[in-house]
Order: sequence, then structure tokens, then C-alpha cells
Amino acid sequence: MAEAESAYSEMGFFKSHLEGYKEFWCERFSFLDNYSRFIKNEKPLPSWCASNVEDFIASVPVHGPVLNTARDAVKYGAVGSVVEAVTTAGWAWKYSRSLHVSAKLILLRRSK
Repeated sequence: MAEAESAYSEMGFFKSHLEGYKEFWCERFSFLDNYSRFIKNEKPLPSWCASNVEDFIASVPVHGPVLNTARDAVKYGAVGSVVEAVTTAGWAWKYSRSLHVSAKLILLRRSK
């Protein structure tokens, strides 16, 4: 008990609680240690550019078309999110005289 009180007084209130939370979350996320060899590589991945990606798409018959489709899907997703953001902003501005209507509209548009 005396050791705990002396450690508490040395570290201070916030630091002692921070240490407790750190231990708590380290126990919960201990499974991440299994992936440390992938997350903390000793040598970094080699750099690559757009031409390397195009060469990969052309040379690998299985994964190349999948990567190409994923790149196209990202473009459509980005354009769609920009269009939706502008549309939502326009509707919110149109109905901005009534704050509660504007807030409801934004929430309804986001839930789609």
C-alpha cells in the first residue's frame, strides 16, 4: 500500500491514470504483436510510380484487371462524393433560413 501511494505521489494523478489506461489497452490489442513483422518492416517497400502500376496491370493476367477496375472505382467514388457534397451544401443553403430544417435535411441526405 505504501509503495502504491509513493508511486502515485511521484507520478501525479494524470500520469498514474494514463499508465493504467496504457496497460489496459496494451492487453486488449496484444494481438497486433502478431502483425508487427508486417507493420514494422526493417527495410521499406521500394518506391513505385504510375508507369510501374501500368506495367503490373499489363503483365499480370489475374490481378491486373482487378487492380484496373479498383482504380476506376476509386475515380467514380471520388466524383460521386464531390457531387453529393455540393448537392447537400446547395440544399442546406437553400433552406438555411430555418436552421432545424437545414440540419434535418443534411442528416436525411447522409443516411441514404
